[in-house]
Amino acid sequence: MLTVGRGRSCDLQLPDDDHLSRRACSLRVLDDCVLIRNDSTRKPVVVRPPAGEDRVVEPGAATTSLPFPRFALVLAGRAGTTVTLTVDASRLTSGSPPIAPRQSADRATALEQIELSAAQRRILVALCAPVLIESGPRAVPATYAQVGAKLGLQPQYVRGVVKTLREKLWGHGVHGLTPDDSDAAHDDFRWALVRWATRSGWVTAADVAGGDDAT
Repeated sequence: MLTVGRGRSCDLQLPDDDHLSRRACSLRVLDDCVLIRNDSTRKPVVVRPPAGEDRVVEPGAATTSLPFPRFALVLAGRAGTTVTLTVDASRLTSGSPPIAPRQSADRATALEQIELSAAQRRILVALCAPVLIESGPRAVPATYAQVGAKLGLQPQYVRGVVKTLREKLWGHGVHGLTPDDSDAAHDDFRWALVRWATRSGWVTAADVAGGDDAT
């Protein structure tokens, strides 16, 4: 186990910045991943994978590095500065999975229950692409204009297809897509769609790499 913080007793000592915690977090190597625990009482820790959205670990909470053997820790310093630690545990964790989102074991069942048209599939892949290939602040769902530009479609058409897709998934009870969901703000359901698609295995990095014809 390694401890991280600006305190002298920490294994990895951060810069002398009083905005950083004396004991920010600890890293413990497990069989197949690294466990990251936030040891601070007030400050969050950001785990930034090589692709995909950041994971914010609140004080007292913990997360694993799965499915990534390599990742970064980002801690906020004074006046908007940040300290970034790059962690490579690929030689310490046996049988680490490749750097790609894990596929859900339930995908076969989901495929039987939910059918997407070719247009819905292509637009969903394009919507997810930045989250699967970018990292940090750039790992956000594509806008309707960006999807339209990539696929040669009008943004309004893309919006209409996404609306139809949302209504279809809504009927299957996918969280975050119904109007009464607390995290569905301003009728922008892109994040909910992308999280469902990537976490369930409907869209993977291989689909994005396959281009517009990915199925």
